[in-house]
Amino acid sequence: MEEISIVNYVEIDGQEVLLEKLSPEKRKEISETIQERFMKAAGYKCQHRSV
Repeated sequence: MEEISIVNYVEIDGQEVLLEKLSPEKRKEISETIQERFMKAAGYKCQHRSV
């Protein structure tokens, strides 16, 4: 049976970049942005909590 692999790219300044090549900080920043966009599209509103 063939093993399935998933390769994730993001577009940054018009160039496709392999997600694994980014620093952990940049990956976290991008993942938070993607999450906020999906949640907004689903009708949720972001409410930032103070720490």
